[in-house]
Amino acid sequence: MNLQIKLFNFRGIPVHLSLWFLLLFFWMSPLITISVFISILLHEIGHAYTAQKRGYSVSGIEIGLFIGQANMDIDSIRERDMIPIVAAGPLVNLMLMSLSVIGYLSFPHQFFNSMYIVNFFLLIFNIIPIFPLDGGRILRSILILNTKNREKSVQISAWISLLFSCMLVVFYLFSFSLIGIIFSILFVAYSMKELGWIKM
Repeated sequence: MNLQIKLFNFRGIPVHLSLWFLLLFFWMSPLITISVFISILLHEIGHAYTAQKRGYSVSGIEIGLFIGQANMDIDSIRERDMIPIVAAGPLVNLMLMSLSVIGYLSFPHQFFNSMYIVNFFLLIFNIIPIFPLDGGRILRSILILNTKNREKSVQISAWISLLFSCMLVVFYLFSFSLIGIIFSILFVAYSMKELGWIKM
C-alpha cells in the first residue's frame, strides 16, 4: 500500500507527501498544520535547490508526519559544499519569519502569525548541534574543515550531539511532551550510532 502521493516536480525533483502527515489536522489547528507543511516543504526545497546549484543530484523530496527530507547522496558531498547546502534550510525558515512579520504588519491575519511561530520553532530546533539535524551536520563539517581530521571531528560532533540530545530528553520529560521525548531519544540513538556504540 502506497502511503505517499506525488504533489509536483521541482526542477525535475519529484515532491511526495506522506499520507501520515494528514494526521496533523486531527492534532493541530488547520492553520498551524498548513503552516507546518509550507515551512517544511520550502525548507527542503532550499536544501535541494542549493545542492543542485552545486552540482549534486537530488532524487526526491519527501514530507513526512513531522519531518521532511531532500534525498541525496550525503557521502558524495564535499564538506565545503555541505555547509551551504545544509544551511539553506534554516535560512529559508529565517526568510519566512521575516516575510511573515512584513505580511502581518501589512495584513494582520492569523496565518502570518502561525507562519512566524512555526518557522521560529523550525529555525531554532534545526540549528541545535544534534545529528542528524542541520546544526549537527554543519558543526561536523566545520570541524572537519578546520581540523583536517575526519574521524576526530565525527567523534567530537557526536559527543556534542549526545550531550544536547540528553538535555532534550530531560527537558521533554519535565515538559511531559511524548512527541518530544520520542524524538530526543531518537537523537540519542543517532548520536550513539555516530560514536559507533550501536547500529541502526
